[in-house]
Amino acid sequence: MKKIFALAFAAVMAFAETLNIDNFETDLYSRDAKNSIKKVSVSLRLEGRDVADNEAYVLDALNVVIGSFYVEDLLTSLGKEKFKDTLAKYTAKKHSVDIDEVLIISLKTVREPNIEELLEALKNVKTTGSKRSQKEQVEDILRGNKNQLKPMDLNQIDDFGKDFGER
Repeated sequence: MKKIFALAFAAVMAFAETLNIDNFETDLYSRDAKNSIKKVSVSLRLEGRDVADNEAYVLDALNVVIGSFYVEDLLTSLGKEKFKDTLAKYTAKKHSVDIDEVLIISLKTVREPNIEELLEALKNVKTTGSKRSQKEQVEDILRGNKNQLKPMDLNQIDDFGKDFGER
């Protein structure tokens, strides 16, 4: 029985291909505010029969399926599982491409400031305009805690360096 299972598994894996989709970016609707759009970046690994040969169909299916989700739904584990299942079913039905496994390598929202944040930042720059140069401000920050720093004598630490093989 084990031999039959091993042979069947080997036969299935012989026809399986892997397609990596790295840093696929798209804009999705968000539930945060009305007509709010957020950019999402996703990296996937798809395993199945003829997925590499049908990359254009797979990317088309990915665009259609991911566009049907809200950003907040994709960030939950339930939403990710639903996305995987929907992508596999859609590619099989629409393009006759069989995807056995969808692995999400990374999924993140790309942070872009909105117009209100940019306007607020510009107002703050105008109202708090400093007469000191940026170089002087950086020097003040660097000089800030020098009086509080004290050198440490590493010879007083008994186990110092022993984790690196020193004796």
